[in-house]
Amino acid sequence: MKTALTLLLFLFPALFYNSAKRAGGALPANGEEKNEPAVYPQNYFRAPLNLPLTLAGNFGEPRSGHFHTGLDFCTNEEEGHVVLAAADGYISRINISPYGYGNALYIQHPNGYTTVYGHLQKFSPAIQERTRKEQYAKKSFSIDLFPAVGELPVKKGDTIAWSGNTGSSGGPHLHFEIRDAREHPINPCLFGFDIKDSLPPVVSYLKFYPLDGLKYKSDGYITRLIKKGNRYGVAGDVVKVNDDKAGVAVNAYDIMQGVSNYTGIYDLKLFDNGQKIYEYQINSIAFTETRFVLSQVDFPLFRKYNYKPFQRCYLQPGNRCPVYKDVVNSGMIDLSDKKEHAISIEVADYNGNTDTIKFGLQYDANSGLFKEEPVKYVQRFDYEKENKFSNEDVSITAPKYCLFDTLYFNYSASPAVPGLYSKVHQVGDNSTELLSWFDISIKAVNLPPRLRDKALVCRKGETGGDVAYGGSYSNGYVLARARAFGAFYIKTDTLPPRIIPVNITPGKNMAAAKRILFKIEDDLSGIAAFNTYIDGEWALTAYAAKTDLLIHDLDPALKPGTHTFKVVVTDERGNTATYSIKFRV
Repeated sequence: MKTALTLLLFLFPALFYNSAKRAGGALPANGEEKNEPAVYPQNYFRAPLNLPLTLAGNFGEPRSGHFHTGLDFCTNEEEGHVVLAAADGYISRINISPYGYGNALYIQHPNGYTTVYGHLQKFSPAIQERTRKEQYAKKSFSIDLFPAVGELPVKKGDTIAWSGNTGSSGGPHLHFEIRDAREHPINPCLFGFDIKDSLPPVVSYLKFYPLDGLKYKSDGYITRLIKKGNRYGVAGDVVKVNDDKAGVAVNAYDIMQGVSNYTGIYDLKLFDNGQKIYEYQINSIAFTETRFVLSQVDFPLFRKYNYKPFQRCYLQPGNRCPVYKDVVNSGMIDLSDKKEHAISIEVADYNGNTDTIKFGLQYDANSGLFKEEPVKYVQRFDYEKENKFSNEDVSITAPKYCLFDTLYFNYSASPAVPGLYSKVHQVGDNSTELLSWFDISIKAVNLPPRLRDKALVCRKGETGGDVAYGGSYSNGYVLARARAFGAFYIKTDTLPPRIIPVNITPGKNMAAAKRILFKIEDDLSGIAAFNTYIDGEWALTAYAAKTDLLIHDLDPALKPGTHTFKVVVTDERGNTATYSIKFRV
C-alpha cells in the first residue's frame, strides 16, 4: 500500500497539492498564492553539500533581466565537491545545455516538491551513463531527458553529482532550487537551512521620483544616506520636493560574513506617518514573473551603481508581480496636504537583520529638487494597450503590458552606412525596460536577392557591438522580435564560424592530454549547431558557450594509432565551417 501511494505521489504530485498536510512535510496550502511564508517542512531536506553553507547568491536577488530563483551555494571557488540528494526521490529530469544551468539534475520527491541542482561538473556514474546513452542516441550534446518514474531512484544523502561551473555560471558554485507542484520556485531558506548571517543589509542612497505633474518631466533626485545613531537619515532631516506625489527607492543589498560578494534583500517596508503603505517580500515566484525585476529595480541605476540595486518602494502601473503586500495607493506618498510626512523605510535580510531609514518628506513648490525638462515625443504608448508605430521604413508592435508604465515614445532615423542594408532606426529610449518581446519590421535598402536569407535585424549593444535578433525577409522587409529599445538596422551574415584548435596540432599524440580542445566563434548571428566526429563516427563533445570552447574527452578504449578529428559548425544564418585534423594516441 505504501509503495502504491508513493508511486501515485511521484506520478501525480499536483493531485495532492491542495490537500497535503503541512506537518508531514508535504506541500503547504496557506499563504503561497499571496506570496506569504507558509509553514514549510524544516527537516525534510538536507543540505546538498558537505560544506558550511555560505551564499554566492540568494533567492529573489536581482539579476540582469530576472529575479534569481534559488540559492547559489559557495564551493570554495573550486569545482568537484560532492553534491548530495536533499531527500529521497528519483531523478525526474536531466538537462544538458551550454547555457543557463549547464549540467542540471531534477529530483522529484514523494511530498510533491522538486529539487534542482545546477552548473554541475559531472553526474554520478549511473546518471552519467544514462545521459551519455541519450546524447549518443540523439547525436547531441544538449539534451532534455525525463527518465521514467523510479528509473533512477535516489536516497537522501546519496551522491548524485559533483559541483562545477557549467552553463552561464560566473564561477564555481552550486545552484539549488526547491519547486512546488506547479514548478514555482520557493525560497529554500523557508525550509530551515542553516545559513549564518548576522550582518544587516547595506543602504547607501535614496532616489525620489515625481509621480504627479512632473512624472514624465524629471529624472528625479538622488541623495546619500547618513548614519544617525542606530538608524539612517538624510542631511537636514527633511527632503522637500516640488511635486504633489512622490515615490522612493533605496539603494540596498545584503552582505554576509565569510563572503566578499553581495546578495539581495529579503524584505522592504515603507511607512508614511506610521502607516505601512508598501511591503516587498519574495518567498516564491513563477518563472513567468521573474522579469518583473526590471520594474522592482531601477535598472539604469542598477547598471550605473555597479549592480547594487535601487529597490523601488512603490509599484509602477504595469508591475503585476505577486511579491507585494499591504500596498496602499501603489506605495505612492501623497504630499498634497503640504505637511511634513514622517517616512520610515525598513530593509531586512532573511535572518531578520534590519536597517531603518527615517526622514521627513514634504511638498514645497519652490524646492527645485525635481529638475523639469520638456517632454518631446512622437507618440504616447499606453502600458495597458497594444501599441503600434509605423512609417514606410519601420514598424513596431508592442503587446499589451509590454511596458511597465505609460511611455512617451520617440523615434528617429539616420541614413544607411556601409555594411548596413537599412537606415539606422532609433526606436524608443535605450533605458526603457520592457517586460515582453515586441515585433519589429525594417525596410531593406539595396539588399541583393542572393543575400535575403542571410539578412537579420541587429541592435547596437551597450558596448557598441551588434546584438543579433535573427529574422526573416518578406516583401522588402526583414521581420524579427526584440526585447529592448535602441538603434536597429539590417545586416547580413555571410561568413562561416571560426574553428580554432587550442591544444592539438597535426599528428600530435593526445594520449597524455586526454582531451581535445577547440574554440568556435561567430561574429554576428551566433552558433546554431555543431558536431564532432572521430574517424567518421559522431563523437560526444561538450560546448562551453561562455568561453567558446568545445571539449572532447578521449575514450580510453580508442585504439592506438592515427585518427581523424573533424569539427562541423553552423551559425544561425546557415553558414557552415569544417575543420579536420589527424592526431595520435
